[in-house]
Order: sequence, then C-alpha cells, then structure tokens
Amino acid sequence: MDGIASVPVNGFYSSSKFAIEGITEALWQEIEPIGLRAFLVEPGSFRTGIEQRTRFSGAPIDTYEATSGAFRKMMTTVSPDMFPGDPVRAAAAIYEVVASESPRHWVVLGSDAQRRIGAKLDLLRAEFEAGADTARSTDYPGSTKAIL
Repeated sequence: MDGIASVPVNGFYSSSKFAIEGITEALWQEIEPIGLRAFLVEPGSFRTGIEQRTRFSGAPIDTYEATSGAFRKMMTTVSPDMFPGDPVRAAAAIYEVVASESPRHWVVLGSDAQRRIGAKLDLLRAEFEAGADTARSTDYPGSTKAIL
C-alpha cells in the first residue's frame, strides 16, 4: 500500500515502492503483447515480525510533533494486533492470481491496504477533476493531438 499511499515518516520507504509501481506498469505494457504477465502486489500490514524490527534513530524534532511525531509515538506501542494481514493467506491469494487466466495489474492484500488505497484514490479523483480546467488551459491554443 505504501507504493500508492504514503504516510508521514515513510517517505524513503514509500519512494522505493512508488518506483516499483512505475517500473512494473511499464513492464507489463512491454511484455503482455508477447504473452507474459507482470503485476503489483499491494500488501497492507502483515504479521511478519516487522513490528519487532522497526526502530527510529535520532531525537524527535518538536516541529514535527503533529505529523511524524504522532507516527513515532504510535510505533512505541506497536503490537501484532496492529498488523491484520495473515502471510499464509496472502501467499494463497498471490498464487491464485498467478494461476488465473484473468490478468490483473494490481492485487491489494489486507483490509488496511484496501482502506488506505481507497482513500488515496478518492482524493486523487477529486484533485484530478478539480484540476481539469487548469490542465486544459496549459495546451497550445487549438491543440488537439496528444502523444500518448
């Protein structure tokens, strides 16, 4: 989910996931015409033991108390219950997608990922529609052709 919807403090982690999104989207467009498939797995929080390995370094910065500070505080009380995903069920779901005759490009796993990605898509759609006039206003007058 972090490749679609980032959160405060997660910028470095999410940026690598955003990059994978772009690479994979280009890849499936390149390989599907020759009969191959690629898809993105968008997992939420799964009980993999990551809650025991996640640590912060450095002192908190007071200015960020309301944003990344809130995330840092939450991580001090992390427990397995905050990770609703079951890795065994995720593996089975991925296998089903791989074995399916119906190609998929995005496979969202976990109720938390479904919620967070859904909220991001709603926000993106609203921003996209609100900016439609601005987007069109930047074309050369009379231009009707698009490259892609």
